Amino acid sequence: MKELKKPVINMLSMKVGRDIFDYINTIGNSSVKQRMKKRVQEYMVNPSITEQFENLEEKLFLVIIAAEWSSEAQTCVSDLAKLLKTANNANLVAKVVDYDNNQDIVEELSVKRVPTVIVYDRQQRELGRYVEGISRSPSVEEEIINIIEKSDRSIPAATQGA
Repeated sequence: MKELKKPVINMLSMKVGRDIFDYINTIGNSSVKQRMKKRVQEYMVNPSITEQFENLEEKLFLVIIAAEWSSEAQTCVSDLAKLLKTANNANLVAKVVDYDNNQDIVEELSVKRVPTVIVYDRQQRELGRYVEGISRSPSVEEEIINIIEKSDRSIPAATQGA
């Protein structure tokens, strides 16, 4: 029974979650919203990382558990928004689930910290997680690349490790 729940929870989180740009645009605290928008404009994604996401051949879903009050979540969401905009690949879908307003989903996904980014494949299988303060990569996008590579998903060989 528990095995059936995970894909259902993932589908629910994708449905309940907001488009990453919509999430930023509808943040209630205007100074947080402006700070995030500025970060999206100014943040420079590593070009080799961008290229790897541009060339992603399999559909991946990112469920981002975030909270408006978390400065780490603000940075993570902004950086991923810039990545999505720069890579411009329809195979990469990201949804933001508000930590405070979706405790049922947060509990089912066993999320303890914000931000947490959960990477799923097309079959709704969890490939891995980026968890603020625990993950080892210097950036969220590098951690996601590591998750993809460890899961043996499609990043064309010509760009791996570039």
